[in-house]
Amino acid sequence: MLPRGLTLLAAFLYSTGPSAAFHDYLDRNSNTVTTTHQAAYRIVIGESVVPLGELHHRQESNGRMFKVSFTAFSKGSDIILIHAETLEEPTGILDYGHLDQVMIDDVSVAFREQCVPEEAEAALANNPEANFVKDNGFELRLPFLLTQHLLTSDDGNAEVVITYGRRVANCDEISDVIRKDIRARLENTITLERITN
Repeated sequence: MLPRGLTLLAAFLYSTGPSAAFHDYLDRNSNTVTTTHQAAYRIVIGESVVPLGELHHRQESNGRMFKVSFTAFSKGSDIILIHAETLEEPTGILDYGHLDQVMIDDVSVAFREQCVPEEAEAALANNPEANFVKDNGFELRLPFLLTQHLLTSDDGNAEVVITYGRRVANCDEISDVIRKDIRARLENTITLERITN
């Protein structure tokens, strides 16, 4: 099990920029995203949500390097982020079995929640993913609540992270009403299917 947290917060704070060796784990056709690495899924985003494009880079987390393909979609102050990632050195350690499980359509996914506080503003200034979404029209204002849905390949070397995020007033005061509203928006916006062939 990898206790690292390849999370949006970690990605925002520790992304290292484009990789010299190009990789692309996403096949995106408008609002349909198909991952092309070992964790193969098709993710369809509702047509009312605007695609912001793709970014491919490398990222370090807990001393390990990851190749990351990233795409984002926005609607108002909400954002959907999709990360498709692989370990540069395949050690098979990606495992989120310790997290709670929730369902997206017929797929069981690991779930966690994080909130990026206002204090992280300075750390985001030089982050490629944060700058990417801002440069492509999304107003990223902190604090920001992230609900993350994590899937791994059978060999533990690849993962998909689907994140639904929205701005909140305070990271310390997130109500169940907000959580239920985000869950409802996700269910009405995202369709998830595992590719088995």
